[in-house]
Amino acid sequence: MQSFDYESPEFQTHLEENAHARGEVTSLQSICEPGMTVLDIGANKGVTTVTLARAVGGTGRVWAFEPVPESFALLQANLSRNKAANVQAFQMAVGAQTAEVDFHVHGEGSGIVPAQDAEPLKVTATTIDGFLRDHGGVNVDLISSDCEGSELLMLRGARQTLMANSLQIFCEIHHSHLNALGHSVTDVVAYLTQLGFQIRPLSVEHLESDVELAHCSHIHAAR
Repeated sequence: MQSFDYESPEFQTHLEENAHARGEVTSLQSICEPGMTVLDIGANKGVTTVTLARAVGGTGRVWAFEPVPESFALLQANLSRNKAANVQAFQMAVGAQTAEVDFHVHGEGSGIVPAQDAEPLKVTATTIDGFLRDHGGVNVDLISSDCEGSELLMLRGARQTLMANSLQIFCEIHHSHLNALGHSVTDVVAYLTQLGFQIRPLSVEHLESDVELAHCSHIHAAR
């Protein structure tokens, strides 16, 4: 599903038939509250972004990041279609440093990890710390992330923000992509634990079940 109307029967059917998407939406709805300021990293076409926008309401705001031009255009269209006026979207990646980086686009996915038959793309990357500093040092309540292997790099670029805010993190874990960059979910957890976070591994397709870290689809981190 590319374009979507969040309230439509077609979209609700999509969620019913897609356990992964349904689990992400359910998880974000359970941890997001009205008035929050949220960052959505790797927003893609905007399903999580619109979910967050509706959850934080008119008193909250969402800053969404998507570097791939085609996905960014679709994100903007879906934000307009769903009247998500409390969202600002930025066509950039988020990582450990501010730079031009090599991206690889494959199907509906993209990231800095090379993939077979992927389309190469140069994109602008920022850090969470740098972005928030440039935007007045705003406090953040929640970071939602799907950055396909750059999980640890994104968090390293948010160190000051993570230390200064009592925030939550909902982060998809791409084990194979992390490994391709020489990282692991254990490294991600160690980094966050050092900063005072408690970690819960999740499988969004089976939210009612406990899951080992090595087999999680996401982590939820909070102080």
